[in-house]
Amino acid sequence: MPRNVFVVLGLFYMAFVAVKAIVEQHNGDVARNVDEHDIDIEWESDDVIVRCRSCGAPVAYKSDFIDLHDTSKAVESRHEPILGDNVQLYTFVDHNREEFELAGFTEVLGLERSGFSKKATMFDDYSWRDISCSECKKPIGRVFYHEKVEECINTQLMESITTNRASEKSLPSTTKVASKAEIVRKELEGQCLTTVISWWTYEVCYGQEVRQYHEESDGSRSGEWSMGVFVPERRKTDADADATGVVQRFAGGQHCDENGKLRSTIVVYTCCQSRPNEVMIEKVGEPSLCKYLIRVCVPSLCDTEPDEEHDSDENEWTIESCKEQFEATHDHAKLPSTFTTLRWSSVILEDSSELDWSRWMQFASHG
Repeated sequence: MPRNVFVVLGLFYMAFVAVKAIVEQHNGDVARNVDEHDIDIEWESDDVIVRCRSCGAPVAYKSDFIDLHDTSKAVESRHEPILGDNVQLYTFVDHNREEFELAGFTEVLGLERSGFSKKATMFDDYSWRDISCSECKKPIGRVFYHEKVEECINTQLMESITTNRASEKSLPSTTKVASKAEIVRKELEGQCLTTVISWWTYEVCYGQEVRQYHEESDGSRSGEWSMGVFVPERRKTDADADATGVVQRFAGGQHCDENGKLRSTIVVYTCCQSRPNEVMIEKVGEPSLCKYLIRVCVPSLCDTEPDEEHDSDENEWTIESCKEQFEATHDHAKLPSTFTTLRWSSVILEDSSELDWSRWMQFASHG
């Protein structure tokens, strides 16, 4: 079949998905189940919705589009009339040397990855996190945080963990603490967990070591280094435990060129709000240079964590509090505390001319 026929069929399919999603949205059939940190938006019918090209799920409002405050690293630009008479879309190059047209938005619905990165950031003084569609999990853009907001969030996060540990240790009974540690030991002793985030694979071996490496296509490892070896606690249990979960510390990892210290990691084994069915690494963060924080979901701990929703609410409050602090002290600079960029190739607007030919299409609703 000729190549141009495949292209036409591909465009037809994307339009079909988007239009079907629009109709289902009006019928109230689109469900939005978000498992990680997200911005919840009450979708209204009188505004144009920006949708994921892959599955048609809503991701933003057209009215929430904003001009990017800094385009100094853009490699090219073009006019995009669908967003306004004088609106420009800018093309940036990411850390993998890929080019993307980006559009800024104040609010986006999606799954936000944990862990801040400054690698080849497109905006000076801002760290970023990848964001994916809450339905199909395909990448759709990035959330950018000013470095002062990131610093505030990480500081409060570490303080919260320290406070929870101190509070738990002050209790006269250690039965619950020992019980949590024993649950995790039975689940994970002698096992290693891995997760892949972009280029890197992270490996957590319970009570042994944490490593980071890149896995080649043939299964071999390159760029491998230690993020720390296990440091036993000075107590009867082989791991510490607190209100956050079971905590293990790993120190003496590979030398960090940036600060001259050895890499270290804190691993928190906990009941995660997303409630996965299997033990898994949920988040890998770097609160400070070459000091890592990894969260491992252990479903069997959920029976001992009746108040996990409180932790989620506390995290949301922390983010909003840090944003407010930044905005109060940087109002004169007109810098956003956070903002989101969507890959223009990954989304489509309901009023896009690409869908003009298909607006007559109707889909029978299935009762």
